[in-house]
Amino acid sequence: MLKNDSVKTELPATFETLDEMANFWDTHDVTDFEEFLTPVDVTVALSPRHEYVITLSDSLDSLLQKVQKSEGVSLNTLVNLWVQEKLQQYAVASR
Repeated sequence: MLKNDSVKTELPATFETLDEMANFWDTHDVTDFEEFLTPVDVTVALSPRHEYVITLSDSLDSLLQKVQKSEGVSLNTLVNLWVQEKLQQYAVASR
């Protein structure tokens, strides 16, 4: 998308649908509306993160997704909690 310096389009106060908003931003440059932007302070945690790829059977995947939905947390959060719980159990049993 090219920034348009000649004619500035007015920023709509609201959008009727998500598609309308997406179409607007697909055809406009956010830097044309800098006066509407608010500066924010952001802190980025640089703690090490590790990603693992695991393969689950269809039945395990279905069960995992059901539990995730019923718990109302992200899949990432659910699996992290379960791994943490099992590692704590392992640490206690290994003493």
